[in-house]
Amino acid sequence: MQAIADKYYVSIVQLGIRYPLELDLLPLPKTANPAHMKSNADVGFKISQNDMELLNQIQPIRDDGAASHLPVFTNK
Repeated sequence: MQAIADKYYVSIVQLGIRYPLELDLLPLPKTANPAHMKSNADVGFKISQNDMELLNQIQPIRDDGAASHLPVFTNK
């Protein structure tokens, strides 16, 4: 993901916010930090079809480490 984010001169977070927008989904990032709010809103770039295909192939994380015991992270 970092290589794709670098290609668009954005952070991984910005790429992660833009990705669902490309799929006609609405991401809801949360922050109380004004600088992060501004960065989160700066997602006016477009992800190429080739890069979308690469992102679509990324396997979901199945283990959330220390938070795995929380029901919200275990699909229970």
